[in-house]
Amino acid sequence: MNVHLGLHWNMVIRMAQKGMRIRKSSKIRSVLLFLLGTAISLYGIAVFIRRDFLTYLLLKSEFVFLDYGESVFLFYIDYFALMGLCIFIAHYLTKLLRKVHGQNNIQKDKQEKEKEAS
Repeated sequence: MNVHLGLHWNMVIRMAQKGMRIRKSSKIRSVLLFLLGTAISLYGIAVFIRRDFLTYLLLKSEFVFLDYGESVFLFYIDYFALMGLCIFIAHYLTKLLRKVHGQNNIQKDKQEKEKEAS
């Protein structure tokens, strides 16, 4: 679900901009939000390792054992950080793939025009 949200993160950003009535893009705001996303993702990586999520993803453990002594607030912070990690990865991977795919299309168009000119 978080990966799917990351695939559509541009839409979420546009809706937030409309809601806050932000009209102009700002390089400083973009950099600060990118750094915030990076920090959340780095914490998400730490949570992924510390909570040993790989064993659950690979079905090596059938049960999730919860620590009932843990603060509920910290539990949710950890899981929101994992969500942020998945969103961050999906969003920037999508941007990268679109950029690469766009460059491939530009190169193909140039090659086709060269063939037509010959």
